[in-house]
Amino acid sequence: MRRPKLKKASKRMTCHKRFKIQKKVREHNRKVRKEAKKRGHKKPKKDLGVPNAAPFKEQVLREAEQRKQRREELKKQQKLDRQKELEKKRKQEANKKDASKVKLSEKKSAAKQKAKASRQSEKKSQKFFCKELKKVIEASDVVLEVLDARDPLGSRCPQVEQLVSQMEGEKKILLVLNKIDLIPKENLEKWLDYLNQELPTVAFKSAMQQKDKTVQQKNLTKRRSAYIDLSRSSLCFGSECLLKLLREHSVTKDRVIQVGVVGFPNTGKSSVINSLKEVHACDVGPVRGLTKCLQIVHIDKQIKMLDSPCIIAAPSSSALALALRSTADIDTENLVGSVDAILKHCNKQQIMLHYIIPDYRNSLEFLTLLAQKRGMLKKGGLADTESAAKLFLYDWTGAKVSYYSRPPPAWTLSPHLSREIVAAAQQAFNLQDLEEDNRSTIKGSKYPNEASSIAFQSLGFTEGIIEESELPEEVLDREKTEASEDEEELTEGEEEEDEIESDVEEESNRTASGKTTSEELKANNADLRKLPRGKQLNIEKTGDLDDAYDFNTDYM
Repeated sequence: MRRPKLKKASKRMTCHKRFKIQKKVREHNRKVRKEAKKRGHKKPKKDLGVPNAAPFKEQVLREAEQRKQRREELKKQQKLDRQKELEKKRKQEANKKDASKVKLSEKKSAAKQKAKASRQSEKKSQKFFCKELKKVIEASDVVLEVLDARDPLGSRCPQVEQLVSQMEGEKKILLVLNKIDLIPKENLEKWLDYLNQELPTVAFKSAMQQKDKTVQQKNLTKRRSAYIDLSRSSLCFGSECLLKLLREHSVTKDRVIQVGVVGFPNTGKSSVINSLKEVHACDVGPVRGLTKCLQIVHIDKQIKMLDSPCIIAAPSSSALALALRSTADIDTENLVGSVDAILKHCNKQQIMLHYIIPDYRNSLEFLTLLAQKRGMLKKGGLADTESAAKLFLYDWTGAKVSYYSRPPPAWTLSPHLSREIVAAAQQAFNLQDLEEDNRSTIKGSKYPNEASSIAFQSLGFTEGIIEESELPEEVLDREKTEASEDEEELTEGEEEEDEIESDVEEESNRTASGKTTSEELKANNADLRKLPRGKQLNIEKTGDLDDAYDFNTDYM
């Protein structure tokens, strides 16, 4: 088999061959010139015109002159027709551009109005969150405080517990220890013993996948399954225990009870309600502060659940509490600080093993290594530390990272609670049945190994804001400035719309009256010619060519 050529053939040749080719070319050119001389140059024949002896000479000449005039008039008319067609096309294109501008302005104004409505609506403000949270607590007979099992003390709010105990109507409070499948079993048992000394605590694991009302339940007996994994995300644990306590309380009250669900962001308040209802009734997601207002969900004839917005963490709280419990989705201004606060309270070796990264000196180096590990790179191969920080915070506030905190070695009564409040809360529910149900819940679920989890150092209770007067003045001023900016943007958008509409009306009137003719176009061209040469630019072409890529240029 013939081997293919890897390089192009060389164009080099011997001098003998090159001179021979040049000689042949000279001979050929000489031959062509010689034949052209023999043929001679043929001059165009001159029009002899009409001879003088021809009859009706004057009439024939007159007819020829008339034909010539008609041809010239026809050419002029065709030229005018072409100009009119071009003008029509230009007007149509201008009208299309104006219409597209009007549509864009309408879309922008609609988007601005929506943004204003969403911003000005108090549902987004922290002030409204406080109002709705207080409304839920006042309307409920039993308050469920949902805690994150990975940091139960950090997800407890003493202000809420104190407010519930001080309100009239003998309101009861229950602690729901959610996400128990993310901590070791021994750690869960210690936390249940610790928390039950103060308030009744229910071990709970929410179902991640909820059923839809429109979909019929499939027959699971037809499927062959030698082993059923009870810790699947579609299953819920602890719901029977919680419903049993609430139904017993409704029987003692002899009426329908309202159960308020409160807690910090991402503790799983809406997921608890969906698990009890066994239907996707409330919106859930990793975004903080997804629930904006009070939502009522009927569990059965005896129980009515009230979903509430999240508790607002006080700005005076620690950096760790603000990183994990803040209502803002992600603080882009202080991402590195939030990550640093979490890393300082964790075991470094366990963090390195979990994220499979080498040793690091500070949080910025950790984010750089994490970004390189996950392939989060910017142009030039630089590590995207901002995206890595967001990923890290979503992991820790969501249900992806398994970390645990140890309870205090010795139990002491919380300063915001009294002996009488604790005794009244424990007498309202049957603690023996609660302990048995918690044991059965612990047996049914699966737990991570302590060696594969990350040890976390908790800082205790997280201060929350319940009253509107407790909100800092900076938050209220920021909300007022946002509302004023939205109003200014709307007025500017309305003025732009009026200007565009007036321009469109003028253009349509001109097209109807036919004022824009070739004379105006010539005048405009004449004005453009008066400009210096450097300023005669075609804006449309330059705008299109700005982002063009020159493939003939080699970038080193």
